Amino acid sequence: MTRRNGIILALCLAVAIGGYLLVGKPGMGDLPMKDRQAGLMEKIRTDPGALTQAETLSRLEATVVERPDDPQPHYFIGEILRAQGRTSDAARAYQSALRRDNEFMPALLALGDALVELNNGAVSPEATRLFAKAYELDETQVRAGMWAAMGASQAGDQEKAEQAMRYIYSRLPEDDPRRERFAPMIEALSQPETAVPEAE
Repeated sequence: MTRRNGIILALCLAVAIGGYLLVGKPGMGDLPMKDRQAGLMEKIRTDPGALTQAETLSRLEATVVERPDDPQPHYFIGEILRAQGRTSDAARAYQSALRRDNEFMPALLALGDALVELNNGAVSPEATRLFAKAYELDETQVRAGMWAAMGASQAGDQEKAEQAMRYIYSRLPEDDPRRERFAPMIEALSQPETAVPEAE
């Protein structure tokens, strides 16, 4: 298991640990609930990379049941699925998170990224909407604003894309190194049918 996956799993379980724990899940023993909680907390503290998929998903599923309005377990399920290469399933999990909170920033960004991946790098209208909303909610999400501008450009609205890029540029601090990247992007957008440099 990679370090990234281990961190994700630890976060998932940190969210779920306070909730209802399922009993008798496949791949898990029949320890009393209190013992499972104690063992799980110790595992999170000492070796999150050793957590099994069954342990992780069962806790998240339990949290979904106990906290039906909480977007976090759905988001974390999506992160696990995406790390496994199951991007379509991950997108559905992110959508579930947003149905519970349509301004939940991690899911807005993650779903936008997943849709771009599923669309072979193209920014669909739905991905554009998600990135634009993320930037509107938090202007520090510069990458989201850039992706939204590229989505407008790919949809043929060069003027809107250029305006968006100029606005993002104007909001950056004078000493922000990202400002250097905007000049060629804005110049490219001002030229008809010119590809925009790809955001990182």
